[in-house]
Amino acid sequence: MNKNPKQHDEFFKASFGRQDVATQYLNELLPAEIKQELSIEKLERVNGSFVSPSLKEYFSDVVYRCPLQMGSSKRKKEVFVSFIFEHKSNYDVWTHLQLLRYLLDAWDEQRNQKQDLTPIIPIVIYHGEKRAWKKQHLSAIFGFDLPESLKAFVPHFDYLFTDLFSMEDRQILELGHGLLINTFMMFKHIWEPEYVLKHLELVFSGLGEPTNKDEFIVTMLVYFLKNTDLAQEKIDELKRELPKALNRSDMSTYDRIILNVKQEFEGLLAESESARLLAEKVAQEEAQRAEVDRRLTILNLHKILKISTNQIAELTNTTNEYVAQVIQEAEEDQTNQN
Repeated sequence: MNKNPKQHDEFFKASFGRQDVATQYLNELLPAEIKQELSIEKLERVNGSFVSPSLKEYFSDVVYRCPLQMGSSKRKKEVFVSFIFEHKSNYDVWTHLQLLRYLLDAWDEQRNQKQDLTPIIPIVIYHGEKRAWKKQHLSAIFGFDLPESLKAFVPHFDYLFTDLFSMEDRQILELGHGLLINTFMMFKHIWEPEYVLKHLELVFSGLGEPTNKDEFIVTMLVYFLKNTDLAQEKIDELKRELPKALNRSDMSTYDRIILNVKQEFEGLLAESESARLLAEKVAQEEAQRAEVDRRLTILNLHKILKISTNQIAELTNTTNEYVAQVIQEAEEDQTNQN
């Protein structure tokens, strides 16, 4: 399976970059005491990036902002709360530090733009393969129990956390109706391609109609194919069974989906083939350099130290026949040059 985290980033941005997915997450999973303070119907995506180059490998930079409800407040203008959505495909003990650095960078950028600073709520979605994630306080990274007198000098902030590894499918499917369910199901089971193939009706739940969800179906399929090593017969099985899971009567629409996926996948295969050819070329050049170095070592041992063929073979991890051949070829070249 492809372990490249960038593949997960692409799907995360494509899913949580959709305002309907982010809105559904906040409506379904935001703590009630926070949700009651917000006007989630006014949620909007933030353009631009708060992620510094040093954090690019850690964050996808999917950011939204949402105004606080005015209510009976005496505030004269809207006050916003920002949300940074991030995913993790591996347990990372340094998440708190990465988030702290992100928060500081974001506030610095707001200050440089002469904007009001906004509270930022980090949201981490974990879909690891092998272990659950136990969220800890920042002080835990110091490796020992800090005395109470020192805890005041450790930054204290929290982040919202969704552990898909520990969530049951039933819990995901109970999150109402929307693409958040499909996103979570695909993220959770990306490590289990056989499960996805056997439960297409769950993973692609609710995507049969209307057809304006075709683009998201393509996005899911491309992510699935990028991150699994399916044999051709399994791909054929997917093509046969997906229309049933989608309950599609309009086969021309389904054919268009498959065509889009095929074009995307063929592009991936072309990239993969180019990478394979480049890797083969690099490996061949390295092998040639290693062969030259090995022959020079054999000749130096023979001419300078004048040790036996058997000893040279042992020192260079080669055979007596190979050593004898290298020496003979070198002597023949010397004779021809004379």
